[in-house]
Amino acid sequence: MRLVTGALILALLSPAAFAAKLYRFKVDGQLIIKDHIPPEYAQMGYDILNDQGLMVKHIQPAPTAEELADIAAKKAIKEARLERIRIRREADQALLRVYSKPADVERARQRKVDNIDGYISLQQRRIVDLTEKLERAQGRAANQERSGMEIPVDMRLEIAQLQNQIRESHANIKVRKTEKIESTKIFADEYARMQVLLKYPPGTLESDIPLEQEDSEISDNDS
Repeated sequence: MRLVTGALILALLSPAAFAAKLYRFKVDGQLIIKDHIPPEYAQMGYDILNDQGLMVKHIQPAPTAEELADIAAKKAIKEARLERIRIRREADQALLRVYSKPADVERARQRKVDNIDGYISLQQRRIVDLTEKLERAQGRAANQERSGMEIPVDMRLEIAQLQNQIRESHANIKVRKTEKIESTKIFADEYARMQVLLKYPPGTLESDIPLEQEDSEISDNDS
């Protein structure tokens, strides 16, 4: 019974299922049709034909070394772009955890500037005070020399300490002025990025923002 059933199933199957496939390919510009394709020509691409000689499938030629290199280069570019988007998204999300709108960045910048300016003013007043003390100490030392006496060790030490403290205050002012310049640039970048995030999702690259949109934003800010 099983054999009969199997025979019936085979008989009912479409003859196309058992039709021999033909392969059409070119060798030195000449078109060839065979019931098989030699392995050395398979890489060149070919057509699969049905029993009526109609193409049912086209197999593309295997990519050349140059094409493979181009594919690899495009893949690397795509992966690099995705990595830039990932890094940009993480930075944007961190920024949004601190600020909710561009105005928040400006307020933070002003607080930072005020803090630095206050510190610099304090150091400048300290320099004035230390300079006055240094001049008095140097005056006492000069009197000692004019009277023919040796300058005491503690007086020399006081002068040296005052000079060091003045140099230290000048160095502190220089550091904070540099910090002010650098932080101002950082805040400017954050402010600009927050403006972008008002209209675009986190992770948007600058290169993906239309130039006409950037020009419009600049015009709005100028007005």
